[in-house]
Amino acid sequence: MPQVKTGTEFQSVPFEEVAIRPDDILNIRVNTVDVEASAAINDGNSAIPSRGIGIGGSNNINTQLVTGYLVGQDGTVELPVLGTITVAGSTLSEAKEKIREVTMKYFKEATVNVRFSNFRVSVLGDVSRPGTYVVPNQQVSILDAISFSGDLTVYGKRNNVMLIRKDDTGKSIAVKMDLTSKELFNSPYFYLRQNDLVYVEPSSAKIQNADTSIVRYLGLLASLVSVGILVFR
Repeated sequence: MPQVKTGTEFQSVPFEEVAIRPDDILNIRVNTVDVEASAAINDGNSAIPSRGIGIGGSNNINTQLVTGYLVGQDGTVELPVLGTITVAGSTLSEAKEKIREVTMKYFKEATVNVRFSNFRVSVLGDVSRPGTYVVPNQQVSILDAISFSGDLTVYGKRNNVMLIRKDDTGKSIAVKMDLTSKELFNSPYFYLRQNDLVYVEPSSAKIQNADTSIVRYLGLLASLVSVGILVFR
């Protein structure tokens, strides 16, 4: 009987919920015994334009209408019946509990659901479908983002992928990641955040091919110009 070889065991970095920020769009659903009050809150999830490619949608970047409440620059959302609630800096779980506590002041029984409507990541460089992707949940890894874009092309460098992220102070951070290393799963950047940008660097072979093509086209252009000069003499 053939022996089965076990795979390499490794631990992945635990997922940490993303903090809500101003300009995020939150889909907030509240269900209570008061049907009319619930409808007023849930119907307040207005349609807001958001640019990106839906997962499983077309390959073209377009303006999509996502439903939800826009988090203001002061970090709050204004809900019908419930009033103004501060959510920026909170995770979805924390925001859900805050909204539930306010809801319980008006209704005896209530269930609350909160999720991102515009969680976006961008994938550029040598991938099959570069673009900005609107993701239906917040637990998205860099491998998920690569998958959304149709994987790397044959020229993409798997050992030199750059992640660009803005921190809470607005400062941009650039981190190089190796998709072929198991250490990727332990990286604090393995899971993506809202508006992260992933850039796949082209290999030297593609750059050389591009340079060769340019030289060839320049040579052809020079020949055409020479022929034109001879014709008009």
